[in-house]
Amino acid sequence: RSVFLLRAQENERRTLARELHDEVGQSLSAILMETESAACADEPVEVREHLTAIRGMAEKTVNQVRDLALLLRPSMLDDFGLVPALKWQAREMAKRTGLHVTVQADDSVDGLPDDHQTCIYRLVQEALNNSSRHASARNVEVRVARDGARVKFSVRDDGAGFDPRLVRGLGLLGIDRK
Repeated sequence: RSVFLLRAQENERRTLARELHDEVGQSLSAILMETESAACADEPVEVREHLTAIRGMAEKTVNQVRDLALLLRPSMLDDFGLVPALKWQAREMAKRTGLHVTVQADDSVDGLPDDHQTCIYRLVQEALNNSSRHASARNVEVRVARDGARVKFSVRDDGAGFDPRLVRGLGLLGIDRK
């Protein structure tokens, strides 16, 4: 395996471990503390307040776990294909970041082998993350089209650019080696 691939995998694992600890772990700890407070409450009104708080925290935790699972493997890619998965990713990115993301894709790319669809999805996902985190972009356009036996795709944003000869990060290394 390539050193670049191993670095990218370790970076993803580090991010996942941090998310699990910081988000899910803290939410579950808060649920446990709130449960203990409910068990010690004297008044039914207090118990209901604690139960309402527990329910809210549990719903938040379920959403966090769902988001992490989708980062690992988007089920939509398996269930509906590349184009719907890319459009879903665009909507989710818009919700989380305020980016305006448009996707223009030929339906014919849904017939690609799974490995190809996954690769394109991950590359677009990384490019969207880069547009959001580093480019200070407001608008992003994703295009995917078949060109004979080839598939061409691009991700363009209106953010600040950089010289890739001078800047190298794990995300760029991962994209460059896919």
